[in-house]
Amino acid sequence: MTDGNGENKDEINGDIDVIWWILGAVAGVALTAKYIQFLGVARDEELPLSQGMLMLACMFGPAVVLGLIADQFRKEVQRGRMPWEVYWTVLSGIAASVFAFLGVTGIDDILEAGKFLFSSDG
Repeated sequence: MTDGNGENKDEINGDIDVIWWILGAVAGVALTAKYIQFLGVARDEELPLSQGMLMLACMFGPAVVLGLIADQFRKEVQRGRMPWEVYWTVLSGIAASVFAFLGVTGIDDILEAGKFLFSSDG
């Protein structure tokens, strides 16, 4: 069904996926901080290409994966194959599982990881 401007009123705005991209980015920050702590490298130390690529995958991978999952589920809601309740329940469960797997139990863990990654200390 379209309105006078040719817009589809049944179309669901894809901007809702941004919620899951942001949660994925937060998980990526936590994962990258844990990876850097595991490596025990200094900020000015050069990393081999393989470790640098793995660090980039740790930083951006969770956001991409959660964004792709959310996009697919939003399409399923749009097609009428999945109700909104299932969409929110499943994606919230996936996000909670990701944070639990990473050992992020509260906002203080996220703030500590961000401070570790983005502080100006050498």
